[in-house]
Amino acid sequence: MSKPILDNLFGSKVRVKVLKFLYRNYPADFSSREISRRIQEPYGETKKELDLLKEIKLVKKK
Repeated sequence: MSKPILDNLFGSKVRVKVLKFLYRNYPADFSSREISRRIQEPYGETKKELDLLKEIKLVKKK
């Protein structure tokens, strides 16, 4: 599946990168700053997407 399709389906490229990273590294725990650094996206955008995913209970904060 091409990236633009996933971006459209999930709403943003950062969200896609966060979900892919978490899926590939399950069940490890990461801080939002570490995820931001590892997916090479700005911290603010990464944090926003993680907050949205937390709100719908797809991820949880430890």
